[in-house]
Amino acid sequence: MPLPKKSDTIKNVLRTLISISSRKTDLPFTIMTIEDLIKQLEQQYSFLRHIQISDDFYKEQSGDMVSVMSDINTVPPTELGNALHSIIDSMNRSLGEHAGHFFIKEIRNKLGDDYLLAMRDMGVDLGLMQLESEISRLERDITRRKNTS
Repeated sequence: MPLPKKSDTIKNVLRTLISISSRKTDLPFTIMTIEDLIKQLEQQYSFLRHIQISDDFYKEQSGDMVSVMSDINTVPPTELGNALHSIIDSMNRSLGEHAGHFFIKEIRNKLGDDYLLAMRDMGVDLGLMQLESEISRLERDITRRKNTS
């Protein structure tokens, strides 16, 4: 079975990010955060301009808020993967404690296998990202404990 198109993968990942994040904070904050992240990352990844996030908070489903132009399908997989990794990692850090300990694991569990394979094909391994996130949290906790003793 062929992997989903890159544009579909990006769209599905962003929908999932919005869905999970908006349960942990609120939808307007989630949309504002993800829009800001994408705008910041556009300087490094110009193809992100092909992604539109609608800030119509009154739509019934958050999936309708994400639009990805098919032009993104021409971007090399590793560049897209680097951008996706940056978006997920930045969103996790931006939400801070609101994201929760297993934020990336939730993303992995909610995405279908086809999308996970497509992401892995782009060089994004959510399992590894979760592990990196846990190690960073442990390092911060250890540093805090040392500073308070």
